[in-house]
Amino acid sequence: MNRLWQSIKRPVGGNFSRCFSSEVPEIFDRTAKRKQMDRVASRLDERISGQLRGKVAEDLLDRLWDTNKKFPVAADVGCAEGLLLKNMSGGVGGISKLYQCDQSQNMLMKCRKGLVNGIHATTVLADSEFLPFLPESLDLVMSNLTMHWINDLPGTLTQIRRALRPDGLFLASMLGGDTLIELRHAITVASMERTGGLGSHLSPLANVADVGGLLGGAGFSLTAVDVDTVTIMFPDAMSLLYALQDMGENNAVHGRQMRRQTLIAAAAVYQAMYGREGGAVPATFQVIYMSGWAPHASQQKAKTRGSAQMSLEDLREVLNKIDDGKGGRGG
Repeated sequence: MNRLWQSIKRPVGGNFSRCFSSEVPEIFDRTAKRKQMDRVASRLDERISGQLRGKVAEDLLDRLWDTNKKFPVAADVGCAEGLLLKNMSGGVGGISKLYQCDQSQNMLMKCRKGLVNGIHATTVLADSEFLPFLPESLDLVMSNLTMHWINDLPGTLTQIRRALRPDGLFLASMLGGDTLIELRHAITVASMERTGGLGSHLSPLANVADVGGLLGGAGFSLTAVDVDTVTIMFPDAMSLLYALQDMGENNAVHGRQMRRQTLIAAAAVYQAMYGREGGAVPATFQVIYMSGWAPHASQQKAKTRGSAQMSLEDLREVLNKIDDGKGGRGG
């Protein structure tokens, strides 16, 4: 067996399974999403994909540079067309082996393989909800704008943390709840007008406030979460809808059907509410960046409650003396 594959095996017991119970609600149709990505691979809009996924991939790699640490064995979970590898250069992160994982075989065929920018890269056909990595087999796990399609996000995060060696890094981005806020407003208005109710026409997305808790709950230490907003201009509202399809970012919620008349009405509402001079419309993408480390003895830890060497009363006395001293000099 090629040594590049030695850390990818079925876990003991033989079958992939989530880390938590089977009671996880199936919000997203993972089979439908795989089929979407398989179809998109042949017509991927690289211009729009570059403005969003390409930009965010560069931002993730900038954060990796800032760690000033080497991660020899890494994985890109939900790699899609492999933009992280395409943007890696100059020995970023000290990566020597990279596993590019995706559930879409057609997307994996678009990924670069072999020796790329000094990195031995290979592809792995795997669903992000059922990762095939052995415990403590990776130094780094990255994921670029794919985790918002995962049903069991706590379970996936726990799998990632278990796959990391002590002091290994998890670094990822995902779309947040304010993504496509303009389209959500337009569809709400159109749905109420056409059908008299609301449907699951757009995917539910995570709130920023929840992400830190999810990382901590999965066992990560030294967690960090921050947010950025990317606004992309489209020639008109229908161009946005087609672009979302061509990026594989169209809806994959169970029971997601939208009538054509509702879609056309939503585009008209979008155009009326947000159209600029010349017809162009903006689309907002909220990007949540997250990071966390697999625990290690060398990491700084928060002091236990009550371990402080100075009480608040002692601190108050010191501050009062400083204030008194300032008053005396002023006299």
